[in-house]
Amino acid sequence: MDSATLAFGPPEVWAALGSPRGSPETTSAAHLHELRAALAVASSRPNRFEVWFTHMFVLSDLANANTSSGEALILRANPSGKAEVLARLAIPA
Repeated sequence: MDSATLAFGPPEVWAALGSPRGSPETTSAAHLHELRAALAVASSRPNRFEVWFTHMFVLSDLANANTSSGEALILRANPSGKAEVLARLAIPA
């Protein structure tokens, strides 16, 4: 939340990007479905992009790729609706 606020101002809170309470760090099937649908909509908009701030495990679950702390993924939905990693951005330590 702090990073999103510093970069872009007050964020829109979205439960699908958050951490589950009292559960292991995994993204629920319902939240993954919601994220994939939103990614498909965002990917269909020419000349626009969205920035989602979330946790490593959410990115890993969504993109089916291992991520590091502080790493960003540039994603789009492929024709079958699955997240496709276009690029990875990491801030050097």
